[in-house]
Amino acid sequence: DKQFCTISLDSSGESLHRRGYRLSTNIAPINEVLAAGLVMMSGWDGQCDLLDPMCGSGTILIEAAMIACRIPPNLLRKEFGFERWKDWDEELFDTIEQSLLKKAREFHHKIIGYDKAPSAVQKAKENITNAHLDDYIKVSRQDFFQTEKEDQDPLFMVFNPPYGERLDVEMESFYGQIGTTLKHGYPDTKACFITSNLEGLKHVGLRHSKKIKVFNAKLESRLVCYDMYAGSRKAKNQKS
Repeated sequence: DKQFCTISLDSSGESLHRRGYRLSTNIAPINEVLAAGLVMMSGWDGQCDLLDPMCGSGTILIEAAMIACRIPPNLLRKEFGFERWKDWDEELFDTIEQSLLKKAREFHHKIIGYDKAPSAVQKAKENITNAHLDDYIKVSRQDFFQTEKEDQDPLFMVFNPPYGERLDVEMESFYGQIGTTLKHGYPDTKACFITSNLEGLKHVGLRHSKKIKVFNAKLESRLVCYDMYAGSRKAKNQKS
């Protein structure tokens, strides 16, 4: 209808998913908003440790820490579009910001990241420092497939493995290794990851407890969760 037009005001400016902490990224970085959504959909409530075993540049780790500490997600953002409006009320904005900061809390568990690429570990550490979350997140260079759970306490995993879309990985073997590592190395763990490689999922070899359809940009994907019970490692040891 040519008799009507819509006039909109941009209140955000730059896209809100850009939190302001991510200075360094890898080949296939996950969107910050999606990362936060995965943590929340996984069911992690901050009452146990969280591990991202393929942490890349640390986005999931940082979003998890902000959720656990109740830190406003755009706290580091330099500006919003509404700050240029004529009726911009800076005093009101400061009041709202301070009221949100008063809700922040300490987090008494660990958030841990692994990656086998030294460059990824370095980028994750830089981003974590930029987000002022060094006290809550620890990252180290490790190949997830060569690791085992560090203690007997309950553990959550949330991660974003390669899908085979942009990273050259032999997918059937890769997803099979995910399942084997979880089954034999991570008892009493809930492991959730996102992938668009639905064929690769068939090779994990575990029964999922949750499967949610999500989109990573334009890629139709699934968030899948697996509950690994405390007897998994014990059963392996009895066979050996």
